[in-house]
Amino acid sequence: MSEVKNEHTQTDIELLKKLIFFSIQVFSRKQGIDPRTISAYTQSDLANSSRIIYSFLIKDCKTDPEKLAVCSDAKLVEYSNMIVEHYQTLVDYRYRSASKGMHVYSELSFALESTLTYMITLITPHAELNPMRTLLPDLFVKFFSQALGLLKMLNLDLASEAYSNWRTLHEAECVIKLLIEGGENVQNVYLRHLVYNNAFRHAIADVEETNQIFAEIKKNMASHGLKSKDMKKYIEYGWLYSCPTFHEQDPNYKLNFRNGLQKAAGLEDYNAWYEMASEMAHSSPIFFYSNNIFFADLTAVNLSDITIRAIGYFDKWAKINQTDWSKGDAFKEILMSNLRVQAKKEDDTFYTKYKDYLEDDNSEDDNSSSSDD
Repeated sequence: MSEVKNEHTQTDIELLKKLIFFSIQVFSRKQGIDPRTISAYTQSDLANSSRIIYSFLIKDCKTDPEKLAVCSDAKLVEYSNMIVEHYQTLVDYRYRSASKGMHVYSELSFALESTLTYMITLITPHAELNPMRTLLPDLFVKFFSQALGLLKMLNLDLASEAYSNWRTLHEAECVIKLLIEGGENVQNVYLRHLVYNNAFRHAIADVEETNQIFAEIKKNMASHGLKSKDMKKYIEYGWLYSCPTFHEQDPNYKLNFRNGLQKAAGLEDYNAWYEMASEMAHSSPIFFYSNNIFFADLTAVNLSDITIRAIGYFDKWAKINQTDWSKGDAFKEILMSNLRVQAKKEDDTFYTKYKDYLEDDNSEDDNSSSSDD
């Protein structure tokens, strides 16, 4: 197939500059301001919209005369008004989202952002995205970056979306906790399962090596009484067999998240919140008709708590590995002290605000447990 060339002529440049100029003029007139006082940020947004509009206008044009015919001054002025109207809608939406979301300079948001960015900055120089060399630093950077992303979603009033993503953060928490508690032995098994996953996803070019890996997988599966249909499950969760807290002979332990990863990590107390996040992630009715205020409050609580727990895991890992770069970090302790205070406030507010709802929910769970017994 021949490549489609998208070369811009001088006519394109002149017409686009004219459309951007008209857009800035229309915007300044509607705002009642001098065009020279418009910020570079706003000018950039108007220029981006102008590029989109111009590309649409000339999409069927083959020659410069055709472009000039389509892009008369009258037509460009008409579309510049459209650009400004769209931009105003965009700005209004940005403002509404920011005003309804968790305020960036609120005590909790500032505490979380300060702590998370500090942790990312602290660990990143020691993370090489090479699991064989820097497995835990890699995982911690990804974890704290994901947590920061959730915070930004809360700032933008994307509460239910943030909460559905907390689910992934909790899964990562379980993995990190088990890898640290299990030490080098569990970490090595986990690394081997990363190789298994690469083979399963056809990411290894050497066919002979891939075949050897699958032979190894099948042999290991057989030793645990697993069948070929269990391969994907074994690749994802089979490393749990090496964890001291995963009891293979106990039928309550299974190769899945709830009865495997979460249970072995000892984090079953968060199962109810995890299940709710799973419903959000799978477009159930709660996804479409969620109470945004409730999920903003719930995500704020869970994000604060999981951040504090994760830093605890990091401190434990750093102590075990005697990392020089994480010792005597006084400022981190200051940040953590403040975050604990803000998290406690958020917890108290949440459980006071939703006390009746949570008590009713717990009552239903107790009745369900009694009937199961």
